[in-house]
Amino acid sequence: MSISSWAAKLKPLVAVGRMTLTTYLTQSLICTTLFYPYGLGLYGRVSHSGMFAITIFIFSVQMAVSVWWLRRFRFRPAEWLWRTLAYGKAHPSV
Repeated sequence: MSISSWAAKLKPLVAVGRMTLTTYLTQSLICTTLFYPYGLGLYGRVSHSGMFAITIFIFSVQMAVSVWWLRRFRFRPAEWLWRTLAYGKAHPSV
């Protein structure tokens, strides 16, 4: 397998890497909602293989959304909000 074919296959991981803050916050919200008592309260009720499957599903969706988002917008959602708060003005997202 050539380097260019590997690069093409790993491109979704690059997109997730460019959206690190958004990815982290999204995973935190999803997982706490799934596992904590204020959400579905699944902690302790899902097997290890079930948790692994949930993890793979969430990350796969995040990769797809990251690729989609970065094709359309200049800034990532949480990164845009962070920059707007830091500079005190909204930046164009496209």
